[in-house]
Parts: sequence; C-alpha cells; structure tokens
Amino acid sequence: MKTSNKILVDQSTRDDAAVYKISEDRAIIFTTDFFSPMVDDPYIFGQISATNAISDIYAMGGIPFMALNICCFSDNLPEGTIENILRGGINKANEAGTIISGGHTINDSEPKYGLAVIGEIHPEKLMTLSNAEADQDIIITKPIGNGIISTAAKNGNIEKKYLDESIAYMLELNKSASKVATKFGVKSCTDITGYGLIGHLKNLLNSSQLSCDINFLEIPILSGAKNLSSIDFWSSGAKNNKKILDSKIKWDKRITLEEKMILFDPQTSGGLLFTIDKEKSKDFINELSDNKNLFVKKIGNTIKKTNYQIKFV
Repeated sequence: MKTSNKILVDQSTRDDAAVYKISEDRAIIFTTDFFSPMVDDPYIFGQISATNAISDIYAMGGIPFMALNICCFSDNLPEGTIENILRGGINKANEAGTIISGGHTINDSEPKYGLAVIGEIHPEKLMTLSNAEADQDIIITKPIGNGIISTAAKNGNIEKKYLDESIAYMLELNKSASKVATKFGVKSCTDITGYGLIGHLKNLLNSSQLSCDINFLEIPILSGAKNLSSIDFWSSGAKNNKKILDSKIKWDKRITLEEKMILFDPQTSGGLLFTIDKEKSKDFINELSDNKNLFVKKIGNTIKKTNYQIKFV
C-alpha cells in the first residue's frame, strides 16, 4: 500500500525505480544500485556500475540528472584504483547528462561501487511493468549471457574476444532505447539485470496479468555465453533464479539445460525489454536499430493470461 498519493510507483509493483509526483506535469524517479567488480580494470568497472545504476531511470522512461556515489572500499587497494573507479563512473554519468554531486564511502574488504540516481519524467509518460497489454510484441535491446561470461573470466577461462564483446554491451547506456520508446508512446518496460531475462519478463507479466509466447531462436545471446554455459560457470544467482522461476514455464523440448541457464543468468547493465503494439513494432525496431551498439530483436508476444506464464514456441 502506498504511503502517499504522491507516490506513483513504489516497491509493491517490483518496478525498476520509485516515482514521486511533484506536479501535474512533473515527477521524479529515484533508484540505486551497486555491486562488486565483474572485470579487472577499475575504470571499466566504474563505467559499468554507473551505466547499470542509471539504467533504471531509462527503464521508467525518465531522464537522469543527478546522482550520488555509493562506495565500499578497503584501505589496501592498489594506488589509483579508487580514483579510476570514480573516474569511470563520472565518465558514464557525463555521457548520460547526469551530475554526480557527492556520495558516501565506507570501509569494506570487498570493493563495491554504484550510484543513487534521480531522474525526471512527465507522469503520463511513465513506462511501468503493469502497463503491458495482450497481443503486443516483446522487444529486447541487448544480447544476454554476460553473467556467465563474467564468471568464466573470474576463473581465467575465457577468450578475450568474448569478454570484450560482453563489456561493450555493458558499457552501452540505455539512453537511446528509452528515448525512442518515449517517442513511440511505449508504456511498458523493464531492464534486464539480476533476475535474468526470465525473471524480469515474469515480473512484467505478473504486474500486467498476462502470459506470453517466446521464440527461443530469436533471443539474442552473446556468443561467449553459448560456448561457455556449463555448471562450472553458472553463478549461484542463476541457480537460484532457476529454482524460483522455473514453474509455470512451458519449455520447448529442444531447449537444452545449458540454454535454459542462459535465460536465468543474472545480467549486469543489461538491455531494456519493451512491449509495444504490433502496428508500431516494425518501425520501433528499425529506429532502435539505428544505434549500432544495440542488438534489437522481437522475441515473442504477450497473450491473455492462461495456465502458464511463459511458453517457448
């Protein structure tokens, strides 16, 4: 239950951020995210962390404008590490048009970094989990599988080309995708992060009281994840996602366990997942695809709620 009629979105809907209405034509979006390194380079880690945190604003259709650093660092990090992490965060915040105006630091044996971010939006232009409708196309904007790749990289068991491709997508802001969605009047969106593709898709379906059909062959998957998906590189998060989310899914028998686990794989700085009316879908995909750093695909369609939530066809 919302504590104020000014709260347009809170944690009860499992949306990506909270939304507070200031006036009839202005609301602010507030979110936070931080985590430990998934890459060795501190500058790239800072960039990815900032990109990931800011993404929640874009997933709601908003424009980020201010952020605070969240820093958990130990006293014995190599010289320059902290400065490079923060420099990476500032770099991506600047790209997003966001001012980092301060923050807070605590001592922690395992380094962690992220942002608390504020954005703004017109209340009538919000994209939320609960606004999807039946018979809409489901569109994704980045390939999945970067959790598997990051786990393999930590074990030193990955070809550089796979890691480089994964990092390139993690560094891509969801700014352009959100802007195009706003232009097309999209009302339903989420970004794909810790719950994996399946988990975030289920949240959207639950909130909108829908089911969906998904074409597995259309899902964009990082080539490294296809090659590396095995029990050695399934994180505890992926295993937990499968345990919690596997019910009410109708699997195509041709989909292997290794392929299923990619769908449960927690993502860092993943893409956006939209639903859009079919008559707008083709033009929407074409305009999204103008950003060559994205990988835009229609992966399925929503249907009226039935005895399953997700069916692979």
